[in-house]
Amino acid sequence: MLEGILLIVVAGVLAGELAGRLGLPKLVGMLLLGIILGPSLLGFIPEEILAFSGEIRTLALVLILFKAGLGLDKGKIMAQGSVAIRLAFLPAVIEASVVATAAHFILGWDWVLSYLLGWIVCAASPAVIVPLMLRLKAQGWGTDKGIPDLILAGGTASDATAVTMFGIFLAWIVEDQSQQVGIASRLGTIPVQVVLGIVLGVMAGLVASYLYQRSQLTSNIIHSLIISLGLGLLLILGAPYAPFSPYLAVMVLGFVILEQTPVAARQLRVELGKIWVVGEIFLFVLLGAAVDIEVIYGAGLQGLAIVGIGLVVGRWAGIMASTLGSSLTLPERGFMVGGDMAKATVQAAIGGIPLAMGVPQGEVILAISALSILVTAPLGAFLTVFLAPRILTKGKVDPTRVIASKDYVLLVAFDGSWASHHALEQAAKTARQLDGRLVVLHVHQPGNLQLHLSELAQMVAAVAVDIRTDIMIERGVPSRMIVQTAQEYKADYIYVGKHNQPLHKKILVGDTAESVMELSPVPVILTGQNGSS
Repeated sequence: MLEGILLIVVAGVLAGELAGRLGLPKLVGMLLLGIILGPSLLGFIPEEILAFSGEIRTLALVLILFKAGLGLDKGKIMAQGSVAIRLAFLPAVIEASVVATAAHFILGWDWVLSYLLGWIVCAASPAVIVPLMLRLKAQGWGTDKGIPDLILAGGTASDATAVTMFGIFLAWIVEDQSQQVGIASRLGTIPVQVVLGIVLGVMAGLVASYLYQRSQLTSNIIHSLIISLGLGLLLILGAPYAPFSPYLAVMVLGFVILEQTPVAARQLRVELGKIWVVGEIFLFVLLGAAVDIEVIYGAGLQGLAIVGIGLVVGRWAGIMASTLGSSLTLPERGFMVGGDMAKATVQAAIGGIPLAMGVPQGEVILAISALSILVTAPLGAFLTVFLAPRILTKGKVDPTRVIASKDYVLLVAFDGSWASHHALEQAAKTARQLDGRLVVLHVHQPGNLQLHLSELAQMVAAVAVDIRTDIMIERGVPSRMIVQTAQEYKADYIYVGKHNQPLHKKILVGDTAESVMELSPVPVILTGQNGSS
């Protein structure tokens, strides 16, 4: 099992990097790797891991749904009025109906069996969509109109519609197709699932916020994270015992924490971002391993046609109907079709249930479910990354809704004086906290101390050996070289040691620190001889 875990992690990282170099989303590489390493082809993933793959995917799904809730923007969603509400059911209902119609006429199935397939295929995958939308939010694409937030909120809620309707039609087939008693009451569970999911998510979020603020259980952010994920798992585990949408409840949990304790939410996003680096690998590799190539091959062109018609006609019509009358432009609405098309999680979870319960054509249903994963997950991920910079407008990034991932660059002007040593120490301290990079510049000038590169490197290593550092020696006017280098390296701050000069020298050659402050468009931090900054 340890060998299998090592294989998944190392090969997953390499596959993701290879996909990235080819211009594809990294998750596409991980997904394809899972198919190759899975039981359908090479069979390199141990049975012990495959036996727990469902639980591992569930854990990863809790992570990403909770992270999505911590980044939702209530103002942007409310600004679009009823669009988010329509997105919660219209795309799923319309796509399911189109898939059912295609299955009825292409495969010759009755309407109940055709709709059972439709409810499986229509569900969007939070495992694929949520990471992509969070990335768009962090980059600012579509944030002014809240497009990523609409896809996040509407897509997750629509899964409740799809899964609920799947359960209704499955029960109808298994019990007796002629007995329609109770169908209306089962249909009534759809709004119940959504409303109860929101209520339970709010309750869990309030409990978490209370524990953060008023109890002694959370002495650091890791304790808060454990409590939050524990509540999220409880919501998932409670799904069989109450009619609510667990996916929606976990996202609402994160959203309530964001609204109640924004400081804790920011810290939780940072820690979740670190965990997700590994969680993403396991989620998509194991999703790929769940795909059965033989079953997909058996579905053939008919299955591909059904999935394609569902996307091109059903998903498109559903998104267009949901966004009708909104402030979104036609290209932006078209982007939402691509951004909301990926399928994986729900299909992998419920695609095999009809076969296990002896439903007629259950093997074909499983085949088409697997085919929908293989086609739409990579395609949806690719279209999202490809179309976002070409269709969406780049807006302001709200730092309270995303993880700050800026690579800070700090320039230090170093002339060998005590003041410049102190400037280097202060810059190194800040770079260490931000995981930033130092650019240390020494300018040779007649009459000043002239350091060699080896000497400068030793001085820098004494205080910044654990920091990414570029060391440079140039000739010219110090103030101009400092500003020019800061612009070339796109430095965020310039650190300059401020030391007292004799009045006659100030008059003749000027003060370097003051000249830099006058010339630089970059903020300048002065450190004085007494240690002040």
